[in-house]
Amino acid sequence: MDKIQAMAEPTPTGLPVTFTQHVHQSRTNLQLAAEFRTLSIQLSEGDERRTQRLRNVQGFLKSPRWREFFNELVPFRSAHQQRWSDEQQRSVALTKIAEQLRSTTHHTETVNDTYVRFNTSPTRGLEAEAVKRRMDQYGRNVVSARSRMVSLRLLSWFFGGFNRFLWVSMIVFWLCWQPIGNPPQTGNLALAIVVLFVICLQALFSAWQEWITSRALDSITNMLPAECTVLRDGKTEKIAGALLVPGDIVTLRAGDRVPADIRLVAASLDLLLDRSVLTGAATHTIGTVNYTNENYLETRNMAMMGANITQGQCTGVVVATGDRTVLGRVTQLTLHKKAARTILQIEVHRLVNGLTTVSLVVGALFILLWAVWLRTSYPGFLSV
Repeated sequence: MDKIQAMAEPTPTGLPVTFTQHVHQSRTNLQLAAEFRTLSIQLSEGDERRTQRLRNVQGFLKSPRWREFFNELVPFRSAHQQRWSDEQQRSVALTKIAEQLRSTTHHTETVNDTYVRFNTSPTRGLEAEAVKRRMDQYGRNVVSARSRMVSLRLLSWFFGGFNRFLWVSMIVFWLCWQPIGNPPQTGNLALAIVVLFVICLQALFSAWQEWITSRALDSITNMLPAECTVLRDGKTEKIAGALLVPGDIVTLRAGDRVPADIRLVAASLDLLLDRSVLTGAATHTIGTVNYTNENYLETRNMAMMGANITQGQCTGVVVATGDRTVLGRVTQLTLHKKAARTILQIEVHRLVNGLTTVSLVVGALFILLWAVWLRTSYPGFLSV
């Protein structure tokens, strides 16, 4: 009964916590799938086709029709420019990852070449000394999560956005109460307390929103099986998925989750993989030993971290672990990407910054006029 009540615990939005987390997790899955699809498209298209597409986009942006369209949206021009800059940064990051994957040839190499490249034996696997050396070189097989520096997060919650102006307002009200107030007026103290309460309320809401989002992102970054079957020193043993290193020979069966990026070296005829976490597609992929596509993300002889074995069994050589996997790279891109803001949100942010600047300038101007003119010419007219 307590578990049911906990699941139905209401949130500030009126929705259960589990429902809100599910919504955030679904959005995160869609972001991962979108980034994966974009990477796959960039890998599939040739250099000539990509160059021609960029030329077409540049020509359209320089066309009079495009300029005329933006001239009709003068108030939103800077917002569009900011969105365009954000999209360019994201495109550069995606292009960098695509270039790295384009130069990867694990899927085009033969099975024997794969064994030779990772200096592993199909009958004995890796030796203990090689495992230790590669663990020191590549680290644990985990996807790095979002940085959790509490001090920086507290600063962003209490001093980010419009709260900066509210802090200035609170300090001004407090100073007007004491020691500047003569006699002190309780109204200024009440205003300072109200503003401080609004700041704390805004910080609490930001913290709650970030907590919900981090819960959903953690469910993505923790897509690692607790144990997996690996061949080491000629013996088949079960180890923690986080202890895998490049060159390990892993055996997977139906129901297992792929613990790292693996080059398949043996596969049953009925092998099926569910890659919906990465691709967003509900259809299963047939697994084979020979490569079927020049695109590293689309070939069928690669099993990516996070995929599930839905049917059959296979054996593969680990070629990438942790943040070097496709899931790790896409997840890092998603974690470090700022939340996309709409044009209206950008304009509201600019309006708030403009009002803050105008308020501070006008306030400083009035203080200057009082100190230079009113205080000397009319001593009893107005206090500070």
